[in-house]
This record gives sequence, structure tokens and C-alpha cells, in this order.
Amino acid sequence: MENDTIRSSGGNTLVDLWVEGKVRAICVSRGAIAAHMGIPGERASALSDDECCDFVRTRLALVMAAAKDRLRQTGPATSNVVIEAGHLGPPGVGDRRRTERRKSDRRKADQPHKVPVVGDRRRAQRRSADRRGGTKKRG
Repeated sequence: MENDTIRSSGGNTLVDLWVEGKVRAICVSRGAIAAHMGIPGERASALSDDECCDFVRTRLALVMAAAKDRLRQTGPATSNVVIEAGHLGPPGVGDRRRTERRKSDRRKADQPHKVPVVGDRRRAQRRSADRRGGTKKRG
């Protein structure tokens, strides 16, 4: 996305996106960004304009999802979508790469028939012969 399509104006960050078949002006408030980042309300004004633009640029999927949700609430004819605090979701939502995705052990100890036998199950080497055939003689 080009740098001029995401801009900051006062306490809001503005971006024009194609949402639900139409280009819409999406306004993300500084309070929404601070709430999603887990920054208390009184420190929200400490976010610079560049930090807010970077937040929106790196989390466009999250902003799109929030915009679609707001469109369902306000109606499909809306051309300006305002995303306030709480509309982006709680802090850390959508940040799955930073946490362990597997919630429990993969192999269950209480089901011994599902636990694989320790060791390699191959009886022979995977490739017993050279992968490439011998060289052909030309002549």
C-alpha cells in the first residue's frame, strides 16, 4: 500500500479501502489503536502520527474485519466508517504468531494406542541406492 493512502489527521488515522464492493473512507481513532495495543487512555495521546499509520498499515486485515463489522451494524450504504475504541477487539487478538498455537500436547498420554512407538518406523534406509543412475556411455 502506498504511503499517501494512509494518513493521519488530528486524533484519527484515515485510509481508503475497497470494502464490500465499494471504496470507503475508514477512520480509525487513536483511542481504538491505543486500546488494541493495551495502552491506557491517558497515554493514548503519546502515540505519534507515524506510529498510528504504521499500526494501520501492518494490521490492514484487522482494520478490514472491523470495518466490515461496522458496516453490518450501520448499513451497507455507508461510505464513511468510523472505528472507535473496542471495535478492533481486545489487545492481542489476531496476533497468533506471537503465542503458541498448539493449546495442548499433540500426543495424548491417556490414549496409549494413539501414541506412536518410539523410534523410526522404517525398517531399511530410505534410499538404499543412488538416486541418479549411472552415466550413459556415448558412443
